[in-house]
Amino acid sequence: MSRSIQHFPEFGHANEVFDAMHTWREKCFFDNGSIFGEHMLWTAENIKKLQGALDNRAFRDKELPFMEELERQLESVSPEVIQLAAESFWICLLFPKRKNLGKKVERIKTIWEWSGVNLPDSEYMNDQVFSGIAKHSQEIEVLLLLNNPLSKSKTPRRLYLLRYLLETAEKMKKLPSSDKSKLKEDAWEFAKWLDQEVYKYGPAQQRRHATLYLLFPDYFERCFHTQHKKEIVNSFKNRLPENIQLRDEKPLTLDRALYHIRQSLEEEYDNKPLDFYHPPLFDQWSGEPPKSIPLPPALPIHLNTILYGPPGTGKTYATARYCVEICDGQAPESDEETRIRYAGLVEAKRIEFITFHQSYGYEEFVEGLRPETGQASPGFRLVAEDGILKRIASRAGEDDNSAPYVLVIDEINRANVSKVLGELVTLLEEDKRAGEDNEISVQLPHSKDRFTLPANLYILGTMNTADRSIALLDTALRRRFEFEELLPDSTELVAAGEMTGIDLSEVLETMNERLEWLIDRDHQIGHAWLMNAKTREDVDRIMRRKIIPLIAEYFYDDWRKVRAVLGDTDDFVNRESLNPPPGLGDEMGEERYRWTVKTEFPANAYDNLVRGSSPTEENLEE
Repeated sequence: MSRSIQHFPEFGHANEVFDAMHTWREKCFFDNGSIFGEHMLWTAENIKKLQGALDNRAFRDKELPFMEELERQLESVSPEVIQLAAESFWICLLFPKRKNLGKKVERIKTIWEWSGVNLPDSEYMNDQVFSGIAKHSQEIEVLLLLNNPLSKSKTPRRLYLLRYLLETAEKMKKLPSSDKSKLKEDAWEFAKWLDQEVYKYGPAQQRRHATLYLLFPDYFERCFHTQHKKEIVNSFKNRLPENIQLRDEKPLTLDRALYHIRQSLEEEYDNKPLDFYHPPLFDQWSGEPPKSIPLPPALPIHLNTILYGPPGTGKTYATARYCVEICDGQAPESDEETRIRYAGLVEAKRIEFITFHQSYGYEEFVEGLRPETGQASPGFRLVAEDGILKRIASRAGEDDNSAPYVLVIDEINRANVSKVLGELVTLLEEDKRAGEDNEISVQLPHSKDRFTLPANLYILGTMNTADRSIALLDTALRRRFEFEELLPDSTELVAAGEMTGIDLSEVLETMNERLEWLIDRDHQIGHAWLMNAKTREDVDRIMRRKIIPLIAEYFYDDWRKVRAVLGDTDDFVNRESLNPPPGLGDEMGEERYRWTVKTEFPANAYDNLVRGSSPTEENLEE
C-alpha cells in the first residue's frame, strides 16, 4: 500500500502523519468534531461562514502581510469559526516538507488564539506530524501550497487547497447519513462522488489527488501530479489484469490502474516497501536517475549563507559542492563529477555566479536604467534592465516544480552590500519570502514592478576575512545570513607533503600559529595555496610568489614580523643594513634594513622554519 513510505529513512515520521490524517478524517470530515478537542467545529454552518469570511482578492492585492490580512478577515466571525480556520490550515500543512517546523506550530497557535482562548495541548502539534509527506518536487507541485510571485494569479495557493477541502467537507455534511456511511467505507465510490460533485479540471487536479490521499492512503498514491500518474501507468501498464482496460485517461481511471499496478509490484518484490519516487521504481518510469530528484540538502543549508575564512581555505571551490548539494540533495563523491554536475546546473541556468567589487551597485544587481536608441527617431531613451538577482529570481519563481536555484556571490564583502541590495535587504529573510506567512513585496524604483524573493532561491556568498571582518558588516545584513567558517586544514596537505618531501602540514600549522599570535585568526594562510605542489621547486615558488608577499601585506611591510613568522632565520629573506645619507647618521638613531626575498632557499629551510622559536614582543621591538 502507498503508505509504505514510512519505511524510507526520510519519511520515518510518516506513521504520525497518517495517524493525524485518520483522526481528522473520522472526527472532522465524516463527523462534526474537532481535531484539538471535543468541540463541534466542523459543522456545515461553520464551514459556510468561514468560506464567506475568506476574501481571495484581498490576499491577491497583498496590502498587508498574509497573517495580518487573515486576522482582519476573521475579525467578525465567531470563536468557533476562527478555531475552524486554525484546524483548516493545520490539515493543509500536513502535506509539504518544509523547514522551520516550529513556525508551522506557531502559526496554528496564533490563529487559534484569535478566538480568545489558548490552543489545547495536542499530540498532533509536533515536529513529526508537520514533517510532511510530499518531500520531492516531483511528488507535489509546491505551488499547491505556496504563492508564485510571478504567476498571473496572485492568490496564495494555501487558500486554494483550503477552499477545496472546505467545499468538499461542506457537500459531505449535507448528504444523508446512509450516503455518508457508504462513501466513508468505499474509497472508489468516494472518488466517483468527488469527481462529480467537487472536482474541476485544471489546477484543481492537484487538490483532488491530495484530498484522496489524505482520506484514503491505502487506495490512492502519494502522487499529486496528473502527468506523473499518466507516465507511471504507461510505464507499468503491462502489469494490469486483463479485465482492467485503459479506456481513457480520466483521473479515476488512472487511480484504479495505479492500485492494480501496485498490487502486482508488491507481489513481485515480496511486499517490500515501494514508492514510485524511490528506486527501484522511479527510474523505470521517469527516464532519469533518482539522483536528479531535487532533494533538500543532506545537511541543512540556510537560504542565505556566507562561507568565510582566510585566503586559500577553498571557499570558492566549496561553493561548487554546496550548489550541487542544494540543487540535487547530495553531491557526487568525486570532485570531477561534482564539477561536471555544477557546470550542467550553470548551463541549465539554475546557478548564477557573480563577483562583487568596489564599483558594483544596485543597478547591476537588481535593476538599472540603460540607454536604448530608437529606430524611428534620433536620440535615446532610458529603459529598465533587469540585474542578475531579478533574472534568477524570475526563473526560480516560474519553475513549476519549485526546484532550488542558487545565486553565488563571490567576495561579497568587497562591495557596499547595503548599497547594492537597497530596500531588498528585508526580502532576504526566510519568513518574508514568497508564499510565507509574513511575505513582503516591494515596488522597484525603475520598472515599478512588485518584487519579492521566491522561497526556492538560495543566496550563497563567500567572504575573505583578511580583507574585512564579519564584525564590520552591516548589522541588518549579518542577522539575515548564516555564517560558516572555513579554516585552514593542514590534513589536506598530507599527499602534497609526501610528494614534495616536506612536511607541509607542519609548516602550515607553524606559520598560522605565529600569524594568529601576532594578528588574529582571520589572517592565516589557507591550505589551498600548497595543495597542488608536486615538487620542492613548486613549494619554493609558491612561498616566494604567493605566501611571503601575503604575509608582508598582512604586516604592512613590517619585515621583522614577516621574518618571525618564517622562523626568524635568514633562509627566506635577506636583511641588508642601509647606510644613512651623509650628515644624518647620528640624527636618525636607528639602524635600517633592505629586505628582499631570496631567489633560492636552503635545503633545510622548512625544517628551520618549524624549529624557529615563537616570536616575543621583546625580539620584535629590537
